[in-house]
Amino acid sequence: MEGIEDIYRKYFTDVYRYLLKLTHDASLAEEITAECFFKAMNSMNTLKEETSVRVWLCSIARNLFYDRLRKEKHFDDLSDTGMIRIQDPSPSPEETVLAAEKRIAVDQAVSRLSEPYRRVLRLRYFLDLSFEEIGKQFGKTANWACVICHRAKQMLKKELKDYEE
Repeated sequence: MEGIEDIYRKYFTDVYRYLLKLTHDASLAEEITAECFFKAMNSMNTLKEETSVRVWLCSIARNLFYDRLRKEKHFDDLSDTGMIRIQDPSPSPEETVLAAEKRIAVDQAVSRLSEPYRRVLRLRYFLDLSFEEIGKQFGKTANWACVICHRAKQMLKKELKDYEE
């Protein structure tokens, strides 16, 4: 198994870019990336041999980001003067229900796809793997994974279009 320094050099950019996608804030992404590698260093013994290090690190990073969001919800958003309340950016109950229904519909539509389409979509969008990594898992090329993913998205769009009508 690689040491934490090798892992840091190899995966820092991947984890940072992943967090940048989640946070849309370079300094926050950098801060959480540092936390991620610190946490990874302290829990290297939990990493199983068959687990992808990149996926493991990204899941740590994602959890740290979500933890931070949960903690920040406990604070009131106040302006510099501390007197003007900033509008709550959280979704309304109706928006929350609609979003949950949409997630359920997407998940059900993905579940109805045949293999390898279902698995390729999940690897690409839930685990954020590259086409090269997906291709390797199937013993195929990155181009194959890209084509399968594109076809799966087309199938999913058609199925969800029927759902919305």
